[in-house]
Amino acid sequence: MSALPQNADIWVLAGQSNMAGAGRGEAYDSPSEKVWLFTLRDQWKIAEEPFGLDRYDAIDEAFAIMRGEFNLHRADPAYRTQRAEVSPAEWQGARAGAGLGLPFGKAMAEHTGRPVGLVYCAKGDTRMEEWVPDYAGHPYMALYRATLRRIQAAGRPITGILWYQGESDTFDGKVQLYVDRMKKLVAALRLDLGQPHLPFFYVQIAACVGQTKEELPDWNLIQELQRKLEPDLMPGGMCVAIDLPLCDGIHLATRAQHRLGRRLARLVRRQVYGDGSLEIGPRPLAIQRDASDPCLLRIQFDHVNGRLLPEDRVAGFTVGEAGRTRNLVCGATVSAQSPTTVEVRTYGPIPPNSAVWYGQGMAPFCNLVDAADMAAPVFGPWNV
Repeated sequence: MSALPQNADIWVLAGQSNMAGAGRGEAYDSPSEKVWLFTLRDQWKIAEEPFGLDRYDAIDEAFAIMRGEFNLHRADPAYRTQRAEVSPAEWQGARAGAGLGLPFGKAMAEHTGRPVGLVYCAKGDTRMEEWVPDYAGHPYMALYRATLRRIQAAGRPITGILWYQGESDTFDGKVQLYVDRMKKLVAALRLDLGQPHLPFFYVQIAACVGQTKEELPDWNLIQELQRKLEPDLMPGGMCVAIDLPLCDGIHLATRAQHRLGRRLARLVRRQVYGDGSLEIGPRPLAIQRDASDPCLLRIQFDHVNGRLLPEDRVAGFTVGEAGRTRNLVCGATVSAQSPTTVEVRTYGPIPPNSAVWYGQGMAPFCNLVDAADMAAPVFGPWNV
């Protein structure tokens, strides 16, 4: 077959490097005749990892040249030709570039019985300002225009958008405009594509071990803003990756990417296809101090599939006074009385004006999921 089947559902993959695919050193996901890729050369083919193999042959300059390359004046045709000859072997030799798209497509095709087409529109080291339609900076970073052109070139209405970006907006005060730019991006796509109810699904940024809080001071704030944005960007939803392993300082490992792709598919099944057997995944609902035990908090979650897991030694919670770094938590378990509630115990009475976080810091260890492997999001501070 040389053309995408007419009955295919089409999804756009957009954002920065964790959407582009940065897993390495592990086996690629196996291809499927049900999942197709719209390459950077505007050609449909059976999807195989890595998706960015033809980056230097891309039709759109915005997807062909990375920020570090054009800053070094490497955007000339000779450089692209040279890199196009050698980079595929480099990627495949390192088993690099694995992403979430292929496992997402396979899971969706299994659920719907229809083929899935993936329009690849992701680029590493990109900021929200470069994804909005009125961006007026360097042409190699005019990503909205390039994405819109590629969607239109795909030749038919799309089913939805998958988005993973935000890491590059955690410094230099860019967080101040993050929410407005996200809303502007989603509104523009729905308007320009003539699909006012186009589903938009996104991933809350995960962990970073390669840089410090001083370098990326707004990491947790971006995560909290993303969590709060969920109702404003509907239809769609947020998927969580904070519990998944990395393969370097900031990128999800191959096995994590593949697991995240399947999580996104479950979220889409619920939100787009009305699969009542699934919930969107744990969302914090309420926090309550125990009336008789000054060292105990109960954190209730809704939208849980079955129950919260693990039952014992839940990791990732912080309780403390605002402005202080000491974590008072000495243990957390899922309540024996309520499988959607976590009981957090501190080693001393919880002071007034305290707050609760889940996933605080740049590289927390978090492990709270539900029975469908949907993870609890980073949140906080919540006053208690």
